[in-house]
Amino acid sequence: MNFKDLQYSIGKFKTDVQSQIAKSNPMQKQDTKSLSMWIFHERNDLASMRTLSYQRAETNRAIQQWVKDEIAENNCEDIEVKHDIVGNKLVQLLEKQVELEQEYAGKQDTHRRTVFK
Repeated sequence: MNFKDLQYSIGKFKTDVQSQIAKSNPMQKQDTKSLSMWIFHERNDLASMRTLSYQRAETNRAIQQWVKDEIAENNCEDIEVKHDIVGNKLVQLLEKQVELEQEYAGKQDTHRRTVFK
């Protein structure tokens, strides 16, 4: 198990514990409890979308650096062109994916703010 998996597991456990505490809170009225739980889960979903988007952006940077390293390592021009074309296209696709996820997270946040105003 690597460090990122451990962080995710700890974060998920923490969220589950907080969720259980919120569910069993006797100070909350029943009609507001479900709304509070919904808000809580929406915030967690938004935070996980942002975290995932950040991690994928970091992966894209690593792939781009790897492509540059491969091109520098192999001096053959034909291989260089192939690595450059394939690597750059892959990075462009992954960047578009990250862009769409960030846009979706922004729309979710805007929707959530609109609903609760």
